[in-house]
Amino acid sequence: MAGLGQHLHGIQHIGITVENLPKSLEFYLEVLGGQLVVGETNLTGDTIQNTLFQAEELAGDATIPNLRDGIPGLDVRFISFGNAVVELIHFRDRQLSPEAPSILTRSPSHIGSIGRKHLSFEVKETIDLTEFAHELEAECARRQIPNVVCNRVVRVRTPEERAALPRQANAFKFWDEAGQPAQDWGDFEGWSLFYCKGPNDEQLEFNQVTRNVKTLFNQGRDTYNQVHRTQFTA
Repeated sequence: MAGLGQHLHGIQHIGITVENLPKSLEFYLEVLGGQLVVGETNLTGDTIQNTLFQAEELAGDATIPNLRDGIPGLDVRFISFGNAVVELIHFRDRQLSPEAPSILTRSPSHIGSIGRKHLSFEVKETIDLTEFAHELEAECARRQIPNVVCNRVVRVRTPEERAALPRQANAFKFWDEAGQPAQDWGDFEGWSLFYCKGPNDEQLEFNQVTRNVKTLFNQGRDTYNQVHRTQFTA
C-alpha cells in the first residue's frame, strides 16, 4: 500500500469563511439542521497566525489578515452533519463581538477558477430534489437569507424568468423520467444535483446518489474501508 492513506480516517471537515456569523449559524443549524459541536472566539497571536498564514507571509502576500498584532480576531464554529463537519470561519474586528460583520472582502466563489471549492449536501432518496430546492428557497426567503437561490437547468435571462419556471427545472437528474426521451446515462445513472449560493455567497450543491451510481459509491467506500482498515458506513 503506497502513500499515507493508511494514516487517514477520511475527511473530517470543510471550512467556509463567512461574512455574517449569526446568519451563517442560522442557515447551517436551523435551516439545514446541523448540530453545533464546539467553537472558539477571538483567536489572535503568533501561533494562530503562523499556523494559518505562514506560507502566504513567506510569499509576501499582503492580503492576509493580521491576527498577530493587527485589527482582526478570528472566531470558529464547528457544526456536525453526522458524517462530516462544517467549520465556519469569521474574521472581524477583535474589539467587537462575534456578531460584528467580517472585515474581509468577498471573492468569486464559482467553480470556474483553480482552487475554488464547493460543499455538497446529500439529500435523502425519499425526497424529491426539485421540491427540496423549492422548499429551501422558500425557507431562506422567510428568514431573510435572500441569496440562497437555486440554479435551474433551463437557461434564463432574468431572475423573473427563473422564478417562473416549473419546479421540474430545479434539478439535473441523471435518469429517465416519465414524458422524457430515453437516454443512456452510463455510470452516472441515478445521480442528481442542483447548485445554489449559501448566505455568504459560498458555493453549495445538494445532490442525491441513487440507482447505479449509488452502487459505485458504495463499492468505493467498501474498497477504501478494506484498504485503510476503516469502518465507514452509508
